[in-house]
Amino acid sequence: MSFPQPLVPPEYFFYLQYHLVKQRELVLGEVLGRLGLTIPKWRILSILNRLEESSMGLVADFCAIDRTTLTRTVDQLADAGLVVRREDSRDRRQTLMSLTPAGLGAYQIAIEAVIGFNEKALKGVGHDEMQALEELLRKVVRNVIDDPEWADSILRFEKVGRA
Repeated sequence: MSFPQPLVPPEYFFYLQYHLVKQRELVLGEVLGRLGLTIPKWRILSILNRLEESSMGLVADFCAIDRTTLTRTVDQLADAGLVVRREDSRDRRQTLMSLTPAGLGAYQIAIEAVIGFNEKALKGVGHDEMQALEELLRKVVRNVIDDPEWADSILRFEKVGRA
């Protein structure tokens, strides 16, 4: 018995996601570069704006970058006066960081560029289509993240069960 060949290869879904993310990063990289930011710097500002004061480890997890890259990037943001770090009084091994007023201002300027790109990318995508896509992506995220609390944190874009 033979089975019909699929119309697209099984990896096509993730192939499309990869190219979408890469194209978005290329365009946003240029736009953010004119504002003195890089994609990693933008991600850190965005996450700190959302989560407020957070540990380096938690920000690294939300950014999905290694701690060495995070430390180097945070050093640059701190030198530019956009973030401030402090030792956690409850655990001296932990470094906490947060946005400065200048960092919040940089975030607010950059978010306008991000929103502009997102609107362009979603042109012609209806509300119902967007909801269906978000639901699909939520399911996939839950499938690939074994820790339910961490999956909730990612899906809600907030701290859930992690400090």
